[in-house]
Amino acid sequence: MKVIFRSKDFASIDGAGLGFNHRRPMTAPWHYQGRVQHRNWQGAYECHWEESQKPALSSQELLWTVRGDARLFGLAAALKSKGLVVDVEQDE
Repeated sequence: MKVIFRSKDFASIDGAGLGFNHRRPMTAPWHYQGRVQHRNWQGAYECHWEESQKPALSSQELLWTVRGDARLFGLAAALKSKGLVVDVEQDE
């Protein structure tokens, strides 16, 4: 399964106690990968900076994709409780 969400920065996610760690750069510029290690869920994530789709905003957001098993429903709920918009998808 996949959990997809956006954030304004790394600090709000890293400091939220959700288990995001071991961030390292990927081959493409401004793309990162890492692990999510929490007692209630675990997985691997990728994130990258993207331009905002709203023309009035020139800010960028981080697009996060976390892959793992069904325990990621707990992560999705925790992210929603932090006020983030979260999409949950089944892997194909």
